[in-house]
Amino acid sequence: MSRPCAGCKPIAVRSLTGPAEHDASARPGQHPDDAGPSVRRTTMLQGLSQKFRGGCMMLVREQEQDLSFLGTAFLVHPQGYLLTAAHLAHRSEGLHVVPTHPNDEFTPMTIDRAAALAVAVVASDTAHDSALLRIEQPLDIAVPDDFLGSADQVRTGASILSLGYAFGHEQLHEVIAVGGHVAAKIRSPNDTRLILFDNMVQDGDIGGPLIHAGDGHIVGLVSGRFDPTEVVRGATDWDRRPPHDTNISFAVAIDYGLELMARAGLLAGTGGAG
Repeated sequence: MSRPCAGCKPIAVRSLTGPAEHDASARPGQHPDDAGPSVRRTTMLQGLSQKFRGGCMMLVREQEQDLSFLGTAFLVHPQGYLLTAAHLAHRSEGLHVVPTHPNDEFTPMTIDRAAALAVAVVASDTAHDSALLRIEQPLDIAVPDDFLGSADQVRTGASILSLGYAFGHEQLHEVIAVGGHVAAKIRSPNDTRLILFDNMVQDGDIGGPLIHAGDGHIVGLVSGRFDPTEVVRGATDWDRRPPHDTNISFAVAIDYGLELMARAGLLAGTGGAG
């Protein structure tokens, strides 16, 4: 991905809200709510994808006139604040976000030139892998009401949706939406609340939102593929074992990001659980 040209106009930051989508899986004349459970779940996931894809941005770092892809960040406040994984933003210099224009058309997989927006790290919680960023350019962005939830709201077996630039490292600059289910809720040795889910995330998904399909709230921040040997590292009884080949991924509770927002005085009007 090359650096934006000097005369480029910044890509307009898309609103988090999107148009309602007709559910083609329901029979003609049938309301989706009157269809079976699988149709209703599909309808919910379609709506959530439309609602949140526009708030996801590529997190990149400027290096020698080029932009190097790091992962995903997502908007949480109308004044240009975003959340992402803290380990992606451990070096604050040169950080930018690149908004794209996700839609349901067939689009080119790669952006050759991008208008990047510089971001600053406002706060970081490395113990819980959460970081709050701010777009340095003054912005006023429309965000939906009541879209930030709590990991306490989601139960094992619940339907979820993860969003992220899964293959950004391979030059696919498109938000990937993948559905799944909550597999478990656990606490790590340092007492971090983790949501395990049956969705094999890729490195580019890290930093993206995990959304509870039941109420449409963001409940987690995607951290990566789940490997028990990595999560328990540092425990007194930890013993090195071969890594697991697993399709289970994990997200840290969104509550840690909300705590960063609260310290910055941002929660009023965002719908966050405070």
